[in-house]
Amino acid sequence: MVAAIRVALTLFVVVAVATAPVAAASGPTSPCFPGEGHQFDIGSDTAGIDLVVFLSLFENLGNAGGFGMEARGDIGETTIVQLRTGVAFDGVGPATAFLSNPFSRFSVVYDFSLNLPMFASSGIDSSYRDEGSPVDGIQTKQC
Repeated sequence: MVAAIRVALTLFVVVAVATAPVAAASGPTSPCFPGEGHQFDIGSDTAGIDLVVFLSLFENLGNAGGFGMEARGDIGETTIVQLRTGVAFDGVGPATAFLSNPFSRFSVVYDFSLNLPMFASSGIDSSYRDEGSPVDGIQTKQC
């Protein structure tokens, strides 16, 4: 009898926890990746790296999602380097189209910029930007 009560109480607690409403997590969003990312801050306010990792490809199976990262290195208020890279998925869509060409729903995300303001007054081109994907054969998503 005691064992049956323990099992019933355990089952009640498991069901109550599993069905309890959970507040939606709010993380950083991106024009490059669907869903919300996970924020990591490295360094300090004077010199640091802001890193956002996107895992929505695995969190929203079958729906639009992404797997990648955005990193931005700043010194003070000046952005020195920025990199966005990963894979974006548009969702399964129509089943027959997906099964005939599943890679058509994926795109490579790539955006890199470098800015060296300390060389701007020397007449040397102090900034660089590359939006072309280093991967051939898969479409590139622009941010």
